[in-house]
Amino acid sequence: MDQSVEGNDAYRVVYLARSADEVVRRHLGRLCRLRDEGFDVHVLAGDGAGLRRLEEEHISVQPIPVRSTYNAAALIGAYFIIQAYLIEHRPVLVHSFGHRLAWIGTFAARHTDVPAVFTTLEYHWLEEDPFHFPLGPIALLGVPETVKRAERGLNALLGAPYRRSMRGAYRWLGEQVDRYIVTAEFDFQLLQDMELIPREKLEIAIGGAGVDLEEYTLSEQGDPDRQKARQTLGLPPHWRQVVGWVGPVSRRHGADDLVAGIEALRRTHPTVGWLVVPRERLADGQRRRLERLERSGFVRVVTDRTANAELYRAMDLLAWFGRVSTPHDAIAEAAAMAVPTAGYDTPGARSIIEVGQTGHLVFEGHRRELVATIGKLLNDPNHLRELGWRARSRTQLRFSRRAVDEQILRLYDRVLDAELGVASGRSLGG
Repeated sequence: MDQSVEGNDAYRVVYLARSADEVVRRHLGRLCRLRDEGFDVHVLAGDGAGLRRLEEEHISVQPIPVRSTYNAAALIGAYFIIQAYLIEHRPVLVHSFGHRLAWIGTFAARHTDVPAVFTTLEYHWLEEDPFHFPLGPIALLGVPETVKRAERGLNALLGAPYRRSMRGAYRWLGEQVDRYIVTAEFDFQLLQDMELIPREKLEIAIGGAGVDLEEYTLSEQGDPDRQKARQTLGLPPHWRQVVGWVGPVSRRHGADDLVAGIEALRRTHPTVGWLVVPRERLADGQRRRLERLERSGFVRVVTDRTANAELYRAMDLLAWFGRVSTPHDAIAEAAAMAVPTAGYDTPGARSIIEVGQTGHLVFEGHRRELVATIGKLLNDPNHLRELGWRARSRTQLRFSRRAVDEQILRLYDRVLDAELGVASGRSLGG
C-alpha cells in the first residue's frame, strides 16, 4: 500500500461492528491505511467513546443501536439505518463483524448492490448442542439409564429445528458474501466438514485481528519491567505474583468461574493478586461482585482501556475462564508480553496456545482443574517464565497485526480487482 487511489471519492469502505471501541482497538491501523490510500472509510457501530476516536482519525462514523444483541426492535432499526446509509454512500466494500451484524449487514449490502461483501465470525453456534434440559432429578426414582436415554432424545428433538435453521443461515451467508473469514482452525475445519461455506470463499485469520507488536513490547529483562509496571499501576506491594483476566465479564463469558477461581486461589496463594480488565460494559451485578473482591485486597479492577500493554506487563499469568463465544485477543496480547495463559480448551484458545509449550489448557468448565493448574504454575516461576518467552516468540512469528492486516488487504484487493478494477490497477496489499 505505497500508492494512493487518486481523485476517486467513490471508493468507500464501510465497517459494521457491535462495538466501536473494538473497531478502534483491533482495526484502527487497517482503516487508517485504507484512509491514507485515498479510500473514504466509514464505520457504523455502537459505543460513544470509540466513535469519537474514529472521528479524530477523520473516519466517518454513524452510531447504530446494536449494543444489545437481544433487543430485536433495535436490531430491526439498525438494519434500516444500515440500508439507508449504504444507499446514500454507495460503498465498494462492506465488512461486517459479529453474528447478528453478519446477516443484517450482508442482507442490507446485497439489497443495495454493494460490489464486495466480507464478514468475519469468531465462533459458530454449531459447536455445541443448542439446548440442554436435564432430567437428572427423575433418576432418583431408580431408572437412571432410562432417564438418560429420555434426556438425550428430548434434547435431540428440541435442538433439531434450531440446528437445521442455523445450518441454513450459515449456508445462506456463505452464498451471499465474497469472503467468509474465521479466526480459529477449528471453525475453518468445521465449516469445511459440514460443507456450509464454498471453499473458495472461506478464509482464516488465526489470532483474530492479530497483535500490534509496536504497542505490546517488552525488554529482554522481563522481570524488572514487571516490577516497574506494578509500581506504575500502584498495585499492593504484598502481591508477589499477579494473575490477569482481560475480556468480557458476564455469566455467559465465564464470570462465575472467574469469581470462584479468585476466591479458591485466595485460600491457597494469599500473596497472589488479580488484575481484572473488563472489555465490555459491566452489568450492575457483576460490578458489585468485583467491588466486593476488590475490597478484600486481592483484586484490582481496571476500566481504563488505554493502558493494555502496561497491564499485561504487570502480569505473571493470564487466566482464561472464557467460554466458546469469548473473543481470544487477550491470549495473543498477553503472549506478546511474555505472559503465558492457563485456561479452558476452546477453539480460539487452542489456535493460539501450544499446550505445554506456551500455556496450559483444561476441558471447558472444569474450574477446579484450571484453578489447580494455575496454582501449580505459580509455584514454579521458572517454568512460568519459560512458557512466557516461548509464547512471545510464537506470537511474534505468527500473530502480528501487520501480517493479519496484509492478509485482509490482499483479500480486499483480490475481490475488488475482480469486481471493479481498482483505480489504475493499484494494489491494496502491496
